[in-house]
Amino acid sequence: MILLALAGGIWVAADYYFNVYRAPKKEVTVENTVIDAAAQNEKPKAKEESAPVLENGFKSEIYRDDRYGFEFQYPVTAVADGRCPKLEKTDDGFSLGAFSLVLGSGQGLLEDYMNQQLVGMEVEKKENIAVAGHPAIKVNYQTAGMGWYGSSVFVMDGNGKYFEFGLLANESGEKCGGVDDYEDQVYQSVIATLKFTGAVSR
Repeated sequence: MILLALAGGIWVAADYYFNVYRAPKKEVTVENTVIDAAAQNEKPKAKEESAPVLENGFKSEIYRDDRYGFEFQYPVTAVADGRCPKLEKTDDGFSLGAFSLVLGSGQGLLEDYMNQQLVGMEVEKKENIAVAGHPAIKVNYQTAGMGWYGSSVFVMDGNGKYFEFGLLANESGEKCGGVDDYEDQVYQSVIATLKFTGAVSR
């Protein structure tokens, strides 16, 4: 009787092990392998498709200025558009339509330099931010007389040079790429992607 009960118990245990406990483990392992392989194949594909072109038919282009040791990315139209401003180097920076860079000189605190540049302007908002890992000040202002609105970011690089990246809004700009805020997009992109390279040629 004891032997019969023992044999029955072994049979039940073996049946449970082979048909219930062991079988699902194999299925789950195979399923996970298939899902993981599919996920790995999809990730690089998604990156390749989304990287080159920005929204609204724009792509990202890098501008590097070895004179002053910085670079940034800004949007350009994927298809040529004569309404878009051209980026042009100037003696103290560059200009791109209503957006520009002015390289400053002098000594002292960044805020002192900013105040000198904004003499006669009505400051509407001022905030401390960080740009390219450096403390910076962003100011929104209105010009005297003409009443144009401007926004500038003042930042100092590791070599003590002052930079003013600014946008002076007026109504003369055309719709580059068919969008109303192209120059503002440039402004935001430059501030977000600015890097000081340290390579200064003059």
